[in-house]
Amino acid sequence: MHTETLQQFYERTKQPMPAELVSQTNVSHFNVKQRTCLNRMTPYNRRDYYKICMIIGDGVHLAADKETPIEGAGIIFSNPSVPSSYHAISESQTGFYCLFNDTFLLNSIRQEIRYRSALFNPAIQAVIPLDTAGQERFRSLFSEMESLLSSTYTYRFDMIRSLLQMLILEGIRLQGPVVSESPNERLISRFFGLLNQQFPVDSPENPLRMLTPAAYADQLSIHVNYLNNVLKKSTGKTTREIIHERIVEEAKTLLLNTDWDAAQIAYTLGFEYPSHFNKYFKQNTRTTPLLFREQLRQSH
Repeated sequence: MHTETLQQFYERTKQPMPAELVSQTNVSHFNVKQRTCLNRMTPYNRRDYYKICMIIGDGVHLAADKETPIEGAGIIFSNPSVPSSYHAISESQTGFYCLFNDTFLLNSIRQEIRYRSALFNPAIQAVIPLDTAGQERFRSLFSEMESLLSSTYTYRFDMIRSLLQMLILEGIRLQGPVVSESPNERLISRFFGLLNQQFPVDSPENPLRMLTPAAYADQLSIHVNYLNNVLKKSTGKTTREIIHERIVEEAKTLLLNTDWDAAQIAYTLGFEYPSHFNKYFKQNTRTTPLLFREQLRQSH
């Protein structure tokens, strides 16, 4: 199935291509727009970016072959790995949308929060109905992000990340309460607690110690297969995938915010050889650490 890139999104919607997407890859990108002109149906495909869409109008959201009607208003959290489309039914279609990539987030949203949101967890319902109060709440957040994006304020993207996290947290709140008393929920909380204890990495003299699912299972006094099954059911990802995601996020943060060379970062993140880190980073980001650092610093 086709995966739409950010560049293809702008071409499909006949919008000007943002300058940072013209000739570079893996650059930070965020955009927010009002829904003023749209096709009656969007293509059914995956995307290599995240999208949050506030719908004011009637329509049907299709994701993984499951249809969800939207009557009056709703918000859609689109997970890149899940093929989806939207079919507008009513003539009146307004609202907002924002889209962004992983590089824009850069550790601004904790992993345990990510996996409570449909934006990152395909096991969670992507569509949330909105009442009048919900519409006003989301409209305010989108409007403030739109205002900041058009400003020249030096720290506008830091504020936008904070508003984006509020938008995601508001979506989690509207999904309803999570039952936190079950043994599996407690296990998940303990796992993420252990994971978070290792980050952020603050010195090459203090490298990561726990790098494998077995290491975490041992600390939690459970079998690694049980840990993997619980996390997979709750988050849609394996223990190894979650650990790898967190290491890649930390690598990106260190490349952007420190002057450590690639070898220092490699050893700090538990890689025996810098060449292993370079290969690992390229497999997960499609670029080398040094090229990523150069492109990202140019875009900030």
